Amino acid sequence: MPESYLDWLRMHIGPRKILLAYTTALIRNNEGQLLLERRTDFDWWGLPGGVLELGETFAACGIREVREETGLIVEPLRLIGVYAGPKYDVSYPNGDQVQQCTAALEYQILNGETRPDGREVTETQFFSPESLPDNCPIWYSDMIRDCLAHKQQAILEPPVIRQAPDDAFHTLRAHVGKSRLITIGAAALVQDADGHVLLTKRGDSGQWGLPAGLMELGETPSGTIVRETQEELGITVEPFRVAGVFTGADFFHTYPDGNLVQIVTITLACRWVNGSLRPDGIEALDADFFDPKRLPPMFHIHNTVLSRCLSYPDSPFFT
Repeated sequence: MPESYLDWLRMHIGPRKILLAYTTALIRNNEGQLLLERRTDFDWWGLPGGVLELGETFAACGIREVREETGLIVEPLRLIGVYAGPKYDVSYPNGDQVQQCTAALEYQILNGETRPDGREVTETQFFSPESLPDNCPIWYSDMIRDCLAHKQQAILEPPVIRQAPDDAFHTLRAHVGKSRLITIGAAALVQDADGHVLLTKRGDSGQWGLPAGLMELGETPSGTIVRETQEELGITVEPFRVAGVFTGADFFHTYPDGNLVQIVTITLACRWVNGSLRPDGIEALDADFFDPKRLPPMFHIHNTVLSRCLSYPDSPFFT
């Protein structure tokens, strides 16, 4: 039996490029030094973390990975950002190709002593921000920079939209059938001057939900939202804030065609820039603004996402 979700997935699809959801943990000691680890696969210094397992939240994934790799027990403090653009593509030494969607979280140490696991990590060390190793990959360097900047809002990458239609998801389904996949998508939180929320009536279920769609290879989450709202609703939006990142067992879903998923949703607050609502009649049957206190029958996952994002307007929510 495969040891992990990733092992199972690679057993079916081989080394082809895929989108994968990760958590990366940024951990500082009382002196403000950052914990880094020397990896066995690339022999570079990086941050603790790894790929989500089925049923895990981003926060739980980081807790597990830190414990396994370093021996420390930690708890999450804040979301630093989501790092998901093609600039963070990874080619592993074994040939596996990945476009990351990584939630970078800052954690605090509860107890334990650092002890590298010897399998994924050969050495751990706390470094001062002024003396970090030179061989950190760009994604780790960006996460460290953003962590040290102490910004209240999570980092939002600018829109990057696919250059050509991408059939990667259907290719995955052709290999794994209806088995549960961790799917990565983005949702738009668009509000008018009265605080009413833009919802669309979904073509697959007839329920209402946030404008949303699957990320495709070559995109950032904000690019996905810009593309999806143009395609489905005929409007142009401008993402300006990460409202929340969501996944876990509460986000298991079975589509009407029987396909099983664990949904990863990167929810972005957006401004309506221009255009008039013209639902495409396929994925979006209708669209309108609703008072958050008087919502129509909603897709249960989007109902959860919306309520949590509206309850935490000043900082990004994360699971």
